[in-house]
Amino acid sequence: MRRINGDRRFPSLPARHDKIRIPLWWIVVGMLGRLAGRCLLVVLRHPVAVGVLVVLTAFCRQTGVLGLGALAGFVVLVSAAWRLAHRASFDRAAWWTWGRLRLVAVYRRKWRPATLHCGLAIQIPASNAETVSFDEYFPRIRGFRASVAVESLRVELLPGQTPEQWAEQAEALRHVYRARACRVRCDQVGFVWLDFYRRDPLDKTVPPAPVDGLGGPDGLENLPIGRREDGGPWLLPLRGSHVLVAGATGSGKGSVLWSLIRALGPAVAAGLAELWVCDPKGGMEMAAGAPLFARFAYDLPSIADLLDDAVARMQSRADGLRGVARLHTPTVGDPLIVVLVDEIAALTAYVTDRDLKRRLSASLGLLLSQGRAPGVVVVAAVQDPRKETLPFRDLFPVRVALRLVEAEQVDLVLGAGAHDKGARCQDIPPNLQGTGYVAEDGGGDPIRVRASWPDDAEIRRTIDRYSAPTAGAIAVVRPVPARLVPARGALAGPTIAPDIADILRSRGFGHLLGLDGPARRRRLAWPWRKADGPGPNRGPQAGWVPDLDRPADGWLPDLTEYGNPWNEK
Repeated sequence: MRRINGDRRFPSLPARHDKIRIPLWWIVVGMLGRLAGRCLLVVLRHPVAVGVLVVLTAFCRQTGVLGLGALAGFVVLVSAAWRLAHRASFDRAAWWTWGRLRLVAVYRRKWRPATLHCGLAIQIPASNAETVSFDEYFPRIRGFRASVAVESLRVELLPGQTPEQWAEQAEALRHVYRARACRVRCDQVGFVWLDFYRRDPLDKTVPPAPVDGLGGPDGLENLPIGRREDGGPWLLPLRGSHVLVAGATGSGKGSVLWSLIRALGPAVAAGLAELWVCDPKGGMEMAAGAPLFARFAYDLPSIADLLDDAVARMQSRADGLRGVARLHTPTVGDPLIVVLVDEIAALTAYVTDRDLKRRLSASLGLLLSQGRAPGVVVVAAVQDPRKETLPFRDLFPVRVALRLVEAEQVDLVLGAGAHDKGARCQDIPPNLQGTGYVAEDGGGDPIRVRASWPDDAEIRRTIDRYSAPTAGAIAVVRPVPARLVPARGALAGPTIAPDIADILRSRGFGHLLGLDGPARRRRLAWPWRKADGPGPNRGPQAGWVPDLDRPADGWLPDLTEYGNPWNEK
């Protein structure tokens, strides 16, 4: 690799130099000195590699090729034992070694032509009357990191360069190094990171992450939602923030919302968080988690009441926190309230009732502008992120953009310039549901993420585990209604709180505890027959009486409840 002379203070000026004749041995001595200087520079830059090479060369001269093979086998055995004993430290050492080999064999070898042809090197003419030459200045690689999915170069910028210039050439650098993707992110002043993604850890479905141990207030600031592009966990800050999830139909907004609900399960069970859920689509999407919700509304009048109650709670909390704290801390008696709206455009743009629309818009505006500090946060999903549909879009500090229809919508959701920084939401394949980019106010460049996919079985497990009161909680038992009192002669069971009774009834266990009558079975045969003579129950042509000879498992309609269809004219 050619010497990087970026530290030269002033470039040489074009001029005609006088010819000087020197002896040949001077030239030989100068070349040898230059070669010795370069060897010394290599030793200083790569002391570990040079030391290992010297030791291996000396060992091979002493023992021969057979001894070198025996040494290689011994190293393999030690590495296998190390990997079995302590996998984490072995992986760090292995990836460090592999990264150093990649740095020398791939990145440094192609660095000069890559920067030169992409316009990231500086060439200054330094010609005279006889020859034409250029003084070349190349950016230097100051650091390197390697992991399973990404390899990162820390590059020092040349004078006059900006990170935007490198971001414009990210696609060209990706093709030079045969990477799946290349993104540029800013470091400290004068440095940038080039991230070359070799693999895609998001091409497969992300399993739900463990959520045990997230019941404390600190867990509400880092909720595990899925996985990032670099292989790390996607942690969503919820406390003191609002979250907007934008995506086209079938992009996976439900995966993000259910992953968030699942991550809040321990906090809900501990009494540190409450879910107030609004589903304007009739409750089809969110009804499965109703036992986990403190409030659930699925029609516009009830949603308006829910939002009004949230505003009232927010204002009362703000009055109590005035002069005490600047940010609400969730406690068992005063939990964090999460207002979750499945399709917020149905509350802001698609409402036909003017008074109701004005009421919903006023409540949402107050919650988004004042609710973060008092602990009333809003999580909303939307398909169309335009201002006409969502006028207070900029009030969400955390924004997630899934697959979108148009490239212009990316900047509407993630901020100006997000599309140029690599957030190509319009190019996300339809089969990668839950994949998108997340951006935070003041958080830098967008990050590619994918939410986990909780299936129906995982949702039921979450509800069964976290909806019931935890051990040590005191359940307030109100008087049992008459419908919960056991019948005369039946075995008296334990007193059941109405809230627990509603949960059991919603899951289909009410008849086992005497809360409801047995479920009516499907009719197996028509239980009526024609009477031999005229009778009170006459159909259009003859009288009908119950057929007592039918099997006992046949369904017998209750005429006192439904009426006799044959007496109706």
